Amino acid sequence: MKLVIGLGNIGKEYELTRHNIGFLCLTRFAVMHNLKIKQTRKYSYMKYEDCLLIMPKTYMNRSGEAYLSALTKYRKFDDVLVISDDIELPLGKIRIRTSGGSGGHNGLKSIIEQTQDIDVRRIRFGIGRSENATPSEHVLDKFNKSEWETVHNLLTIVNDWLIIYIHSGIISLLDEYSKWNKDPIPSSEDGINRPKEEKYD
Repeated sequence: MKLVIGLGNIGKEYELTRHNIGFLCLTRFAVMHNLKIKQTRKYSYMKYEDCLLIMPKTYMNRSGEAYLSALTKYRKFDDVLVISDDIELPLGKIRIRTSGGSGGHNGLKSIIEQTQDIDVRRIRFGIGRSENATPSEHVLDKFNKSEWETVHNLLTIVNDWLIIYIHSGIISLLDEYSKWNKDPIPSSEDGINRPKEEKYD
């Protein structure tokens, strides 16, 4: 069984924030495939074929606890894929990696710590930076109206990729990503390249 973890924070105030892009992806997946989202104490979840898709209810910096809870119930996962926001990428950019550090993202850091494995596959969804807000403020701010068209398009693309990942695995997903990366959705901005700053929850 594969496991997909969409990262975010629970609560009405966080629903449409940049930090909740993982939740937005999996919620869109549920709608597109007419799946019922069920609840446990540590996570919301749905099943699609031989894949469990979860949204942690532990808040971002304790996302690994949701992974452990799912592992306790299902015993073993053949592969784990995490969907998270990435402040280092401009909106409209996505990166897929099969290993690496957390990049300052506390949700991803928590999962890497609990899996004890840096070879966690991850889809990192660019949310850009703000010249007028700190990283912590920016990730907890909501997408503005002009950003939503790009966000909606990317959510559809990521959902198509999830089907490829579930049916055919990470290699097929990387092949599809490579094709898309040669001709992605144009970003409305070039982004702001700055050194990494503080970690954000």
